[in-house]
Amino acid sequence: MAGIRCEKGDDVLKVPQVSTLEELITNKLSEVLNRATDLDFETELRNVGLDSIKTIEFIVNLEVEFDIQIDDQDLLVENFSTINKITKLLSEKYGVQL
Repeated sequence: MAGIRCEKGDDVLKVPQVSTLEELITNKLSEVLNRATDLDFETELRNVGLDSIKTIEFIVNLEVEFDIQIDDQDLLVENFSTINKITKLLSEKYGVQL
C-alpha cells in the first residue's frame, strides 16, 4: 500500500492536499513528530518515533480534528500501531470519513 510524504523546509512542515483518511492521519502524525514522514500505511509507528507521550498527543489531535472522543477501551497499543489500524478504528467504530 502506498504512503504519503510530508516535507519540512525552512522550519515549516509542508503538507500536501489530502484525499484519503490515511493521508490525513499521516499528516497529523507528521505534526506530532514535528518532522517529515515518509512511510507505508503498514509501518509500525513506534519505529518512526511515536512514543507513549507522542501517542497521547496524536490521539488528542485526532479527536479534535474529527470531533470525536475515543473510548477508553479503544486506547490500546494495537489500535494505534499503524496508519491502517488507526484508519480502520476511526472509520468503522467512529464513522470518520473524508
